[in-house]
Amino acid sequence: MKNLLIVVDMVNGFINEGALADKRINSIVPSIVKKIERAKKNGDMIIAFKDTHEINDEEFKLFPPHCVKGSKECELIDELKPYEKDMLVINKNTTNGFNTKVMQSILRKQKFDNIEITGCCTDICVSALTESLVKYFEKNNIDTKIYISENSVDTFDAPNHEADKVNAQSLKQLEEIGVNVSYNNMLKPISVRKLTDRRFLNMFEVTYEGENGQIRYEMVTRHKLPEVVKPSLNPDAVHVIPYSYVNGSMVVYLIKEFRYAIGDYVYAVPAGLVDEGEDGKTSAIRELKEEIGADVQHIERTETSSYSSVGMTDERAEMYEAEVKLTGEQNLVGNERIEVVPVKLEELESMLDNEKFGARSKYSLRSFVYKQKIKELEDKVKQLEEDENERGE
Repeated sequence: MKNLLIVVDMVNGFINEGALADKRINSIVPSIVKKIERAKKNGDMIIAFKDTHEINDEEFKLFPPHCVKGSKECELIDELKPYEKDMLVINKNTTNGFNTKVMQSILRKQKFDNIEITGCCTDICVSALTESLVKYFEKNNIDTKIYISENSVDTFDAPNHEADKVNAQSLKQLEEIGVNVSYNNMLKPISVRKLTDRRFLNMFEVTYEGENGQIRYEMVTRHKLPEVVKPSLNPDAVHVIPYSYVNGSMVVYLIKEFRYAIGDYVYAVPAGLVDEGEDGKTSAIRELKEEIGADVQHIERTETSSYSSVGMTDERAEMYEAEVKLTGEQNLVGNERIEVVPVKLEELESMLDNEKFGARSKYSLRSFVYKQKIKELEDKVKQLEEDENERGE
């Protein structure tokens, strides 16, 4: 199955600065980032259109000058820049990316099963591109499905251009021509009240307007404001499975840590909060140094951020695996009480069944064990095939 993800005009000139910028469009950024991450993982093609105009462009007769070539307004927003190398970036001087030579060439040479369209503005560039694609596929009898999610497109708010209303109308019109539109169906918070004032974790009361009146819900967050008010792109925490090879056998390094919330020791993988200015990988390397005294030889992210316990908090964590070399020099902070526990891989599964673990650590470790077993079987099959080929020769 061949899929294409299209990101339309997520540039500074429509979001952060310039005559046509509206920061409300920031609300769709987390959703778009998740879709890019998923597309990368699946090996899907990703196209990013960037509005780019000459100083005397004809479009400026209809709109104020914006996204002039060479200006910062033409650049992708900072949140998407790390993914620019993973995208085919197409500069366009039109409201309809379909009309660019590059897009025309792609459509002639490639056939897609599914296309998902994200970005801004819903009623202008997104709609123009989508409508043209629908007509093109119908004319050429091509069975390509087009998808748009309500939480991944948006438009600007202005006098005589009420964003929420225009957005809804545009999506309805696209749905009527055959586009698969998915709606949020989410409640919207009408007030947020801070209940505590602590350093690391605070409680808030969030009030929603429901069909049958107001709904009040208490939750905790590590942020200054909960995610329902200010979406966050970075993970709050990281969890890392560290391992090394001793005499040819894999050893996993767990920690045994006193957890004050339960008044007892539990086993876990090294973990910690992502400091301001850090990304997940940098934080993971730092935590391994601090908690188990390890230098990282190789590290990879195995899971993008997911919520820890959505019934009570908006905290999100990323998962990593790292081959390490122990130095024996822990650097514990505050009230941390942590013991490093080396465990042979073949003993880890039994330990998971019989000892106390944090849930995220337990299930990530169990997945790690199964992955190693599969790898071992694959190696054995490969060796058998090589032996069979040698005998055949």
